[in-house]
Amino acid sequence: MKRKRIVSALLYCCLGLGLGALIGAAAIVTAAATAGVFNTQAGAWTMRVTPFARFPALGMTVNVSGTLRLALSPVGQRLLDGGTRTTPIGQLTFRRHDRTLVVVCSPCRLDDSRLSARALSIPLELRLRPQDDGDLNAPIAGVLNSQGLTADFAATLLPDRVDLRWSLPATEVATLVRVLAAAIPEANTAQIKGTLAATGTLSLPSMRAASTVQLGQLEVSGLGTERLADGMFEQVCTDRDGTPKRIINGPGSRFWTPLEALGDRLPAAVLAAEDQRFHSHPGYDTEEITAALTQFSAGPRTVRGASTLTQQLARSLYTGGERSMLRKLRELLYAVEMERTLGKPRILELYLNTVDWGPGLCGARVAARAYFGKAPAKLSTLEAAWLAASLRQPQRAYEREFLTGRADLERTQAVLAQMRGVPSGERAQSARQSLVFARAPRQTPIAASAKAAP
Repeated sequence: MKRKRIVSALLYCCLGLGLGALIGAAAIVTAAATAGVFNTQAGAWTMRVTPFARFPALGMTVNVSGTLRLALSPVGQRLLDGGTRTTPIGQLTFRRHDRTLVVVCSPCRLDDSRLSARALSIPLELRLRPQDDGDLNAPIAGVLNSQGLTADFAATLLPDRVDLRWSLPATEVATLVRVLAAAIPEANTAQIKGTLAATGTLSLPSMRAASTVQLGQLEVSGLGTERLADGMFEQVCTDRDGTPKRIINGPGSRFWTPLEALGDRLPAAVLAAEDQRFHSHPGYDTEEITAALTQFSAGPRTVRGASTLTQQLARSLYTGGERSMLRKLRELLYAVEMERTLGKPRILELYLNTVDWGPGLCGARVAARAYFGKAPAKLSTLEAAWLAASLRQPQRAYEREFLTGRADLERTQAVLAQMRGVPSGERAQSARQSLVFARAPRQTPIAASAKAAP
């Protein structure tokens, strides 16, 4: 009799536990359904999840927005609290704090060529909180933090996307550089003052974006750009076979022409083509920075090229050709310092004497001689405009126009129209002229110099 009572008690206990587990599972499934986890209809934003690594066949397709809603619900936060999960970007740790889900990724691996040529490892903390606990469809308030760099955002979760509105309050640029120091060599030497503030929108997964940026009283020192104020310097010039070659440039070299000997037309054309606000900006253009940020978010895995002439000079002499947002940040630091240490005339002189005009054609002196067989000061208005127009894609202009002898004047005409300081009558007359190249050489100037060297 006693044994029967024990067995009955065990059965009732197991039944109770099983019933409790069943009710708990039903509650989770109900919450998941309410959150929209199983909304996988056409057009929805979905992903494949595998709860059990050893049993990939048990994976399922879920709605991304619905899964986020479930995770932020009271049930979801209790399930995640204290848990960890290994992901491709790092190990995530979850905890609850006052109805807020805190996700820590430390270090977090960010591997995106638009951001940096090499993967970055930085600590990240993400705080997510529903704005209305009683409404799973309510917007989410969030905070992203990394070593004192903090951005706020609000997210609206829709079946097919997540729409974000974000803001970065005025933050010391030095803080941003410190967070990214592993990929910014100048972080150890630069003294940086000034702030950066930004706001924007971002839609996932399409990556459609818009943003605005404000830089406040930015000052940079310690990068050593004052060495470019006079004398010789070293730069890299890429030959026709794609081989980068180091050359010595400056007054007295065969690549150099002083600014006063370059004439008026070529500088005017280059400013028209590349940087019409050159004489008024502080080395950077916030409109171009905003455009670059927008393209970073919305476009393919490439980044808009350098914007101001000063930034392009920094790329040629210091940062190299990596196309990433971090390279642009490095260029910004150099550009701000060069505006102070060199001034506009010297920056323009350096730019015209170093810029890439095609394979082995670095600087106006070499380019004018190669393309038109004359010194820069002797160029016609049309020739100067074509040279300036070719800076957008110098290798392509060399191969498809110069070597074939057929100039494409569409962009050249646009440059002509913007050449300030050149009389309108002269520009109109130049627009009606034909462009004749010099005879294409068999080898580039650098290759010829290499063969002639003892």
